[in-house]
Amino acid sequence: MEQTTKILGEEKWNKEMTSRERILTAMRREKADYVPVSPDISVMVPDRLDGRPFYEIHLDGKEHNGWTSATHGEVYVEAVKYFGMDGFYMYGGLKQIGPDRPEFESKIIDMPEGKLVERICHTSKGDLTEKEMYFSNEPPWREDKPIKDLYPDFEKMQLYMGLSDWKWEKEYKDKHVIGDYGIYMGMIPVFQDWWFHYRQGGFEQCFMDFLMDADFMDKVHEYWMEWAIANVKAMLEAKPDVIMLGGSSASLSVSSPAIFRKYELPFIQKASTICKEAGIISHLHICGKSWPLIEIAAKESDLTSMEPMEEPPTGNVDLAQVKKIVGDKLCIKGNINTTEFMLTATPKEVEDKCKRLIDTVGYDGGFILSTGDQCGRDTPDANIFKMVEVAKTYGKY
Repeated sequence: MEQTTKILGEEKWNKEMTSRERILTAMRREKADYVPVSPDISVMVPDRLDGRPFYEIHLDGKEHNGWTSATHGEVYVEAVKYFGMDGFYMYGGLKQIGPDRPEFESKIIDMPEGKLVERICHTSKGDLTEKEMYFSNEPPWREDKPIKDLYPDFEKMQLYMGLSDWKWEKEYKDKHVIGDYGIYMGMIPVFQDWWFHYRQGGFEQCFMDFLMDADFMDKVHEYWMEWAIANVKAMLEAKPDVIMLGGSSASLSVSSPAIFRKYELPFIQKASTICKEAGIISHLHICGKSWPLIEIAAKESDLTSMEPMEEPPTGNVDLAQVKKIVGDKLCIKGNINTTEFMLTATPKEVEDKCKRLIDTVGYDGGFILSTGDQCGRDTPDANIFKMVEVAKTYGKY
């Protein structure tokens, strides 16, 4: 990056940007003051740093409308400050509102390994039930999901979600938590993520549904699409910095390009277009193996940015190839391996890899130095600090 810095001459930044400005500049495929750096520490690392049992952080009893607790959002921001990194805050949400919508009621049970949360939703067509285990030093895990008997339980789920005329609250209540330490993202799952979240039986059952009950799943998808687009529009009115489309379960590590084209691409196309019309960045997360989905999304939608574009062994992405083929269309965020490299590498090895990525991908902007999907709990702090250091020094424009 030193050569690039010399070439820029008078274009070099005279004033340090905030983390929020830096990330948004890169997401617009422009040059910031230096390459933004945001390793994925979404759950385990912040909770470890906090020191409390994980279940105490995630079961805080506070009203919150995101996918995790208000306290975890705060713990994440403290970790962002600790490492001096640029934050990706995805923990908030808008509460869905409307008349006569049943809600899930919860009961917490003490268990030797942590806290078991049993939830029940009473609908006019019967109950939906789920169980989720919260551990002291691991992320929570759903061991029992609401949609068990496909046809009747989906009808109950529709009553829980609403049949039409969906409405959400008008504003996010936690945007101040991240402030200028990063970007605030409104997040919505893509279809496979949503179905996996609620369907009992794991990926195997989800794919059996797609294969054996294709006509019915087309109707499920049509319903979900209408709900999801209504949700995106509500989020745009609340003005987050970015709309994040969560697509972990669309990964080619478990799914296929054909399923992606059928269930995900129509939503990504529609959502990214309305984001573009509203002047809001759209950002897609697909972990694991994601090539050629990256090329499909970049060339066939208005998507702005994508992550984490994982390298082997967990992924199949070469960022140099991505930069060459779709670098004029997408901001690239990624892609240092978390399951082996970040856990076991020395800080010097981390430094060398970060420099190679900056030279290969970050030379003209549109790049956010990051990891693959979520750094493990025991990732050495020194390796995360080294990523931040390299971005702030070697990654200067």
